[in-house]
Amino acid sequence: MISVKDLTKKYQDITAVDNISFNVKEGEIFSLVGPNGAGKTTTVEILECLKDPTSGKAKVMGYDISKDEKKIKQNIGVMPQDFNTFERLTARENIQLAADIYGKKGVDKIIKKIGIKDFEDKPFKELSGGMKTKVGIGMTLISDAPLLFLDEPTTGLDPRARRDTWELIKSLKKMGKTIFLTTHYMEEVEELSDRAGVIIDGKIKVIDSIPKLIKRYGGGVKLIVDKGGGAENIVKDKADKITDANDSEIIGLFEEKKKAREALISLFDGDHDVRVDEAGMEEVFLNISGGKIDERGELV
Repeated sequence: MISVKDLTKKYQDITAVDNISFNVKEGEIFSLVGPNGAGKTTTVEILECLKDPTSGKAKVMGYDISKDEKKIKQNIGVMPQDFNTFERLTARENIQLAADIYGKKGVDKIIKKIGIKDFEDKPFKELSGGMKTKVGIGMTLISDAPLLFLDEPTTGLDPRARRDTWELIKSLKKMGKTIFLTTHYMEEVEELSDRAGVIIDGKIKVIDSIPKLIKRYGGGVKLIVDKGGGAENIVKDKADKITDANDSEIIGLFEEKKKAREALISLFDGDHDVRVDEAGMEEVFLNISGGKIDERGELV
């Protein structure tokens, strides 16, 4: 669906996107993850034909971004970062407006799909953040485009609204949509993505499936065991590495889940107190970048 080769975007002395290459497969959710200013939105806007690259090539659904702008825009749905729309129009009226622009029908179907039936006649400005996001996705869906760009769709939402949005995005994949998602939330990447690329300072550091990223960069599985009764001997014998130890507990690192499970079975048979800390995308990003991303999207 998307093919990018050596793409670069410069603003005078600033390189926002630095010679990146990647592909997005049909039917997948592909996430570009990184902190604010990493180049996520610039990349998306180039693919949406809103900005011209300084150099490099890209194709969207087989169309060249430098030659086929109209064709690309006819075949994509876009929800930009910090989405907003006509605040005095109702939720339904905003979606209807998008339908009129695209010459499409099916507003009732979209309203049902995104779950805003009870709020459809409420002015947009009075909706919660989660409801506003759903309206934005509804306006994106009305075009019936096979490829959707969702740029930081859950930024600023509370945990409940964020998870509701995740379920909606999952349902879009079930409809056969290909989704290009940008985000700085690692839990969101894990929950939604088939594959992800980590971008920092305009450079894509790694791209792979979520399980492969976690296996390669996550640091494995940690078992934290209270000492006593031979528990520390089991961990020392089976772990790939002892990462920490003190007077009361020992922490063993296992590179493979299978080995961690074997150790767990031995520890449970001995009735030892054990806690499991399994690696995720938070650890992947930390090990790649040396930092974490806070709630605001800043690298710390």
